[in-house]
Amino acid sequence: MSVRCRACIKCRTYLVIHPSNPVNQVEIKRFEKQHLGHTVVTVDLNEIKGSYSSSKNNKTEKTTKEAE
Repeated sequence: MSVRCRACIKCRTYLVIHPSNPVNQVEIKRFEKQHLGHTVVTVDLNEIKGSYSSSKNNKTEKTTKEAE
């Protein structure tokens, strides 16, 4: 099973999607509102790993090739 996320192409940040988590759904709406006007896509985490930063709790964490 692959991990899906919402990614902003312009800012090069992403947010992992947890479909059954209501708190995550609020975070996704906040992410989409923050990146309104940018190109936001849904992708597999493996596609952007290492080149995008995680956008969680208004902090950015750089992904690494080894992180799963």
